[in-house]
Amino acid sequence: MNDIINKIKFLVIKHYWIIILSFLLTVLIFAPLIVFPWVIGKEYQGININWFGTDAHFYLTKGKEVLDGHSLGSPVLREGKNDPDPYLSYSEYILLAPIKLLGLAERANIATVYNIYNFIGVFILIILIYFFVWQLSGKKLLAIAAALFAIGGYSIVYRKTLFYDDFNIYARLIYPYASSLILFIYFNLLVKSLNSDKLKYKIFAGAVFGLLFYIYFYAWSFILALNGCLFLILLFKKDFFTARKVFWISLIGLALGAYNLIRLFSSLNSEIGRQMAYFIWSSYGHGPIFSKIGFITLIIFAVYYYKRRDDKNWPFILAVISGGWVALNQQIITGRMVQYAHYYWYFIVPLSIIIGCYMIWRLMDNEKIRKYLFLFLLAVVFINTVGGQYRSFFMTLNIKRNEQSYRPIINVLNSDKQPGVILADQANMYLLTIYTSHDLFWHQAATFNQVPLQRLKDALFVYFYLNKKARNNFADYLTAIGQDPKSRGTYYQTLFRNLEGYWSGFDYYAYMNKITKADKELALRRPAIISKLNDEYTETVLRNNGINKILKKYGVNYIVWNRNNNPECDLSAVPGLKPLTSYNNIYLYELK
Repeated sequence: MNDIINKIKFLVIKHYWIIILSFLLTVLIFAPLIVFPWVIGKEYQGININWFGTDAHFYLTKGKEVLDGHSLGSPVLREGKNDPDPYLSYSEYILLAPIKLLGLAERANIATVYNIYNFIGVFILIILIYFFVWQLSGKKLLAIAAALFAIGGYSIVYRKTLFYDDFNIYARLIYPYASSLILFIYFNLLVKSLNSDKLKYKIFAGAVFGLLFYIYFYAWSFILALNGCLFLILLFKKDFFTARKVFWISLIGLALGAYNLIRLFSSLNSEIGRQMAYFIWSSYGHGPIFSKIGFITLIIFAVYYYKRRDDKNWPFILAVISGGWVALNQQIITGRMVQYAHYYWYFIVPLSIIIGCYMIWRLMDNEKIRKYLFLFLLAVVFINTVGGQYRSFFMTLNIKRNEQSYRPIINVLNSDKQPGVILADQANMYLLTIYTSHDLFWHQAATFNQVPLQRLKDALFVYFYLNKKARNNFADYLTAIGQDPKSRGTYYQTLFRNLEGYWSGFDYYAYMNKITKADKELALRRPAIISKLNDEYTETVLRNNGINKILKKYGVNYIVWNRNNNPECDLSAVPGLKPLTSYNNIYLYELK
């Protein structure tokens, strides 16, 4: 035990600068979250989530489900809740296992737990990147500059500007920081394995690669591409000894990840798999994808290889670059893409920054110039982070301030210890699933899970019924919004396009492209779809008090409605409503 403590002390003393700078950068990244309660003062009601659209809210909802003892088959709906997670990810279970083991699940605020995890995670991530680069180069200044710039300068490369107008991406819950932690643990172990004959490093590297199969699809598939490229490069180089290391690491990882791989491939050709493929925006085709940053990095490597081909790390560097190209363009062979931009956002951009810093640094022979470069990058990182976080904070201030208005509603809902189902308008639905144990009647995120098409139709029918303009004018209203050529329209339009898009037989992107171009083929099909839906709506909703039958079918016992956002809504048509509370024109009703 003393030996371990001494080793930790030695590492801290030897690498204290990265610890200090990593902590300072992490504080700046999370400063908006820390100061928000003080900025809005008495208006603050304990709702504090960094705003990245609603992605972070979705991950918080999944975390709340795990704390409540559920699986992740359907985080937002009552039905299908305990089915397997369609994303085949166990990140939430792993992150929240300590909270559950300590018996704190019922009292824990998932937003607070994840915010703490995120702060610690980003701090450790910067240090992991530092040790990765330090292992490659042996240069502390380079390792510090690359690690800090990968996190604090990410937006400069991605946005191609200083002072981004969105929060630092690593402050988002829970991706990309959670998957990046495992990724860079793997990179550290891989480099250690390549430079050492000890068996334990290969076993550990293979085990971490295997773990990635249960963390994040894009992470393990990227590493699989990278490992394959590295293996082939080493074979071409005739470095068979090192190639065998990569082979065994990959084999161990594949063996450990086989369970999830089998589940993934078995679901691809099922009916529910095809439905989910549409709604998670899979696309089909064999066209190549070009990456500008990947191309620039490739050019830098060509210069680097010409001047520094004696560097033993060049096969690894080339594998990182090549792995990005393979991951982006695997559809040339498979014909299928799943939101390929994730490879760009979370892997290609940060890794291009890291290996770009490595190559440019090594191309410079003058130590004085290197020190000036280090100071310049350090200044840019902190100035960019301060300016970007400041700007982003005030751009989202009113959004976060408005979220506080839901606290009185949440408090009343939490007084009911028996979880129910809430019918809510589209605004801030996630707050109800993050801060209460109730489920929703409908949320667009439900399409990511295994839901029958009838569920989509019932959601369409209920929201149209609550719209006083559409209730008794279903077909005409649907025709009007269906003809809107805009790629994204109202919530009612989205509900309709869920069905029309899936029934069209095209993938999501192809369908939306046809919508934008006012495709005649779709226009010709649409009247028949609308007629079919109108007949079913008339039969199931307008006749024999059908609205209450649908709400009862799905267990709805509360309605939350924000009249600021939905003035077209008319709840008087729903019998049995009892007002419970309201605040800032947001109303909570109990459905008897």
